[in-house]
Amino acid sequence: MTILRNGLPKEIKDKGQRTFRSIAIEGDELEFSGGFTDLHTKSYEAILKGNGFGLKQAKVSIDIVHQIRNAEIKGLTGEYHPFCKL
Repeated sequence: MTILRNGLPKEIKDKGQRTFRSIAIEGDELEFSGGFTDLHTKSYEAILKGNGFGLKQAKVSIDIVHQIRNAEIKGLTGEYHPFCKL
């Protein structure tokens, strides 16, 4: 899901950050927005060195994405992230 800049928390926008990644674990928030800038470049470098994932490992991710894309949309019911309201 893409959240537009105006949906980012004020403290994140005030820092000039363009992304916000956060997860709550047993009530404690872990914010991990930093460190992703060169993630794709580092991944591609590893792949070119022969250290990438094979088809067997990638199939699991492809199956999950397929299930998500073909799942029935149920709207905001039960537990959901507050950003879903945006």
